Amino acid sequence: MIISFGWTTDAFLSGKKTCTRRQWSPRHMAAWQKAWDEGRLVHDAWDKLPHAKGRKIGQIRLTCRPYRERLADMHPIDLVFEGNLWADMGEFLSLFPDPEEKVAVVRFVPILRRDAE
Repeated sequence: MIISFGWTTDAFLSGKKTCTRRQWSPRHMAAWQKAWDEGRLVHDAWDKLPHAKGRKIGQIRLTCRPYRERLADMHPIDLVFEGNLWADMGEFLSLFPDPEEKVAVVRFVPILRRDAE
């Protein structure tokens, strides 16, 4: 499976990003949870999705089973794990339409491309 980092690619490549929150469908979330349950912990990391002419930039190793969490329940320390790109929680939460929404939380260790191949 793959995960893309888009405009957070630099934070991923610097090793600062070790967590991501996604608005995934229940089906997509179930696939990631199944991968964890089956011990498939390493997944490809891309700068953009392949159909958008993305390129593989490394891999991630999951550190816990992906889970859902209400954005409003996000701990402020997670701003650091999200790449330390936002000044405060309000700025981060403004990326999402509804702070009450439950999103997928994926925690990982980045494996940079030079180490992954």
